[in-house]
Amino acid sequence: MNVKNHLILVVFGVVVLLAGATIGASAIQGGDAVERGRADFVEVGCYQCHGYQGQGGAGPRLAPDPISLENFMRIVRRPPNVMPAYSPAVVSEQQLERIHAYLESIPQPPDPSTLPILSGE
Repeated sequence: MNVKNHLILVVFGVVVLLAGATIGASAIQGGDAVERGRADFVEVGCYQCHGYQGQGGAGPRLAPDPISLENFMRIVRRPPNVMPAYSPAVVSEQQLERIHAYLESIPQPPDPSTLPILSGE
């Protein structure tokens, strides 16, 4: 292999590595937002009324299929019911965005008909 071909191969390898690192970093950051959102959900105390999975309890169900981010933020800031209002000093807009990302990440539960224990099998 001559020097020119070797240099082209090295440059190509570096480009592939950098592209992979960039894609990997984006995936980690997206996953990191969800994990941080879950931590914020617990730290702020949302779980106390809405359950750890947003399934509801004393407060309404938040997940799966949460309301839009815009409506979520509006309701957190000025709730229409007995929920206390959370000012930006208590929970930041960035935290609310992460909490919403966490709620969006919660999958639908399985169809009960697919669970052997419930179908009598």
